[in-house]
Amino acid sequence: MYLRNIAISADDKYRECSILGKSVPVDLVKGGRPRRRKENASRPVQKNLNYRNAQKWFRLSAVANFNEGDYTAEFTFAPEFKPKNVEECEKEIKNFIKRINRSRNKKKLPKMKYLGVIEGKTSDNLHFHMILDNLLNRDEIDDLWTKGRGKNKKSIGFTNINKIKSQNGQDGVIIKANYLTKEFKLENQKGKRKWFASRNLKKPVVERAQNWKYTDSKIARLLENDELEQQLEQDNTGWELIEFPRKNPETQKDELVKLDIRENEYLGTMIYYRMRRRE
Repeated sequence: MYLRNIAISADDKYRECSILGKSVPVDLVKGGRPRRRKENASRPVQKNLNYRNAQKWFRLSAVANFNEGDYTAEFTFAPEFKPKNVEECEKEIKNFIKRINRSRNKKKLPKMKYLGVIEGKTSDNLHFHMILDNLLNRDEIDDLWTKGRGKNKKSIGFTNINKIKSQNGQDGVIIKANYLTKEFKLENQKGKRKWFASRNLKKPVVERAQNWKYTDSKIARLLENDELEQQLEQDNTGWELIEFPRKNPETQKDELVKLDIRENEYLGTMIYYRMRRRE
């Protein structure tokens, strides 16, 4: 039986791929079945959506829209400005983004691109993180996290704004996106989404399934001979496999792998892997 090879790409420099049975639905595609050669990944909107889909969309969107040199930022609230709940926090964020875009408009700059996550288990420690572009400098952004004017101008809270950098050879954008999505599983259980994104982001692209490259028997042979990694890189010229974190299904310990291979009694073998464009 043939298996489908699905790739979801971020700006033609990073992709997340799955080798699946033909009956397994594809993540981030309406109805679970790609119908065109290339189509935009669907943005997760339901509060009870599979948290792994939300993590994947967030991570792929981050890579598609941001680079090293863009910003990662944390914003907190001083005691006098602490929001009472997530809804009040969201309102403060919206007003903050409006101030940033007004400032950018005066400089004839486009609206800000951003991804963000609200964190905090109680109203006492609500704060938020963002990945944002670098068209305003850090001092300008910090100066807009304020209320009032002139002598009455007050800082809403602390800011910590840094340029995104690679770490130990790993893409800094992916590292930050993985960190920001760490609580998505908990949010899914509570039925409350606490991440947000601008509407002007480039969308990840779902590429048409390659139905002819792999079969059950071919995959079994490659795994038996420990040749699957080599075959995948050979079949994707100009791309290389990269390590990513997963929880070992047997030991439940965190580990870094290049292939996540799962066996399902009803769906068969499922293989997940990530690749980046060779430099």
